[in-house]
Amino acid sequence: MKDRIGVFICECGPNIKDAMDIPQLVHFAGHLEAVVLAEPVGLMCAPNDRKKVADTIRRHHLTHVVFASCSPREHEQTFRGVLESAGCNPFMMQAVNLREQCAWVIHDRDQATRKARRMIGAGVQRVRHHAPLTPREIDCRPDVLVIGAGVAGISAARTLSQNGRRVVMVERSACIGGMAALYEDLYPDFNCAACLIEPDLDDVLHDERIEILTTSEVLSVRGTPGNFTATVKQAAPHVDPLRCIGCAACIEACPVTVPNEFNAGMDSRQAIYIPYPGSLPHVAVIDKQNCLQFTDARCGACKEACPFDAVDYAAVPAVRNLAVGAVVVATGFQGFDPGRSTRYGYGTVDGVISAFAFERLVNTTGPTGGKIVTASGQAPDTVAFVHCVGSRTEAFNRFCSGVCCLSAFKQARQVRKQLPETAIHHFFADLCLPGKTAQRFFDGVCAMAGVTLHRLVHPGAIRISAENGRAIVRGTDASGAVQQVDAQLVVLATAMEAPAGTPQTGRILDLGLDDDGFFKEAHPVVDPVAAVREGFYLAGCCQGPKDIPASISQGQAAAGRIMQKLIPGGKITLNPIVARVDPDLCSGCRTCEALCPYDALARDENEACMTIEEALCRGCGICAAVCPGGAISVCHYSADAVYAEIAGLLKPDEK
Repeated sequence: MKDRIGVFICECGPNIKDAMDIPQLVHFAGHLEAVVLAEPVGLMCAPNDRKKVADTIRRHHLTHVVFASCSPREHEQTFRGVLESAGCNPFMMQAVNLREQCAWVIHDRDQATRKARRMIGAGVQRVRHHAPLTPREIDCRPDVLVIGAGVAGISAARTLSQNGRRVVMVERSACIGGMAALYEDLYPDFNCAACLIEPDLDDVLHDERIEILTTSEVLSVRGTPGNFTATVKQAAPHVDPLRCIGCAACIEACPVTVPNEFNAGMDSRQAIYIPYPGSLPHVAVIDKQNCLQFTDARCGACKEACPFDAVDYAAVPAVRNLAVGAVVVATGFQGFDPGRSTRYGYGTVDGVISAFAFERLVNTTGPTGGKIVTASGQAPDTVAFVHCVGSRTEAFNRFCSGVCCLSAFKQARQVRKQLPETAIHHFFADLCLPGKTAQRFFDGVCAMAGVTLHRLVHPGAIRISAENGRAIVRGTDASGAVQQVDAQLVVLATAMEAPAGTPQTGRILDLGLDDDGFFKEAHPVVDPVAAVREGFYLAGCCQGPKDIPASISQGQAAAGRIMQKLIPGGKITLNPIVARVDPDLCSGCRTCEALCPYDALARDENEACMTIEEALCRGCGICAAVCPGGAISVCHYSADAVYAEIAGLLKPDEK
């Protein structure tokens, strides 16, 4: 059967219609070789017009179709659906982008029309080389890997663990809950963080469909959406979690004392320890870097003291391969280290602490039992809060973390509740008060007696020094005047940054990072949950700073996307646009294998040529470009099709 090509030129409302001569384009397209039909369409993406086009394709027995309209990124799938509804193979079409590449960038009507003629001619030339493609369906695994057990990861896991689906959570630390589990109060209503979060932690620990691997890390994730294999390494369990009941007998016997990182170094812990009161799982952990058993092998105090024989120095790490269909990345954030700048006096001026340290200071399970005191044990008479520490600066982080202001005002209310006579000062350049409750919360803080606000000319216009045993905070306001406060306690509202290991995690998972070091989403506006690698989803602060409700919402959104695609007992459809190897031309040189970013190529030793795993191939074309023998081609992007399109663009414009 001879080619019967149809060309449909979308007017796109005024977008294309007003920018070029549509009747001239229709006349031009109708006289191209093998074109049997050319006509304008009012709005190709509208349901009524799609139905009319499908009827036209069917009535005229068209074998190939060119849609001259908008970006294929926006509506190529829509146009393929039109062909399917007309009973045609959806890949027997070519989308020509007249809107973005012509109408929106060329303001001369005649010039835009001339360029559009060439583009349509090129599309017609190329579509003649298209061949029918049939997508292949394969079985999928409904189980999911969640990396990170903070509130975002837990939210995703709890949503996913239903309808025959299992979830494996991998957490680097020894307990779950993330940073939120270490807080006392949450704004705006001062709800108890533990009261809100711990029931969810307990549910996750006792859900038979959720497996939690603490002190673990992901080594690799290979495969394709629906069929991934994740390799996970779990540290040696020197304390058996099935035997340990958290009685602390081992801790009392340990002779080693080190700074306690869970309390920001404000107190100490032993070399065997429970991370913090109420941590889950409530199991002791051995710090091998400081444990004498692992440094000089002379101490066995904890093993001797344990009444349940839970301590095992000979335990070894375990490596597991997990079969999953999707991955949720919820690796959280870390606070900016204020010691990176001398202007804040962090680590050199007594009384200067981070916002996280204050959270532990005011926590009833913290180093002071919840009492707000200085290092000397005195209640401070003056507390200063410094905003935007490490944020909104070219030196460190250009972005605003978005939650620091409200966190600082929450802490101010905590000070006022406990110390009604203490003076409170806030140093800030601008305020970030998002959401429907933030302004009212801020107004309530401003209404408290003894609260003074100091507005700086920019976030870095501040310096903290020590004088007479107190911290002196000096900030320059917009008029150039210096605002000075003599404080006993200074709380630094630090930026939320991506964890230090994010670049390495990105390389392991093959995920891109944005300019600020967070994991990059598929699209910041229309697809903020999906990662750039298909089958991977982002949840919580690994994608950017956000508060607890937003993190929980994103975890649930990621779970929803996965549940939509991975149905237990269902199948997934593979993209048929993949590479092909011509065994008669392939020499098996393996040049393509080394450059394939998806590990889709391997050498068939029996045939001495390369083979392609279609489930892994993404049709990127790198292998076809580097093959020295021209043995590899990509379906739908054959050399003949591409050369024909180029020839069509270069063909002289003839009216």
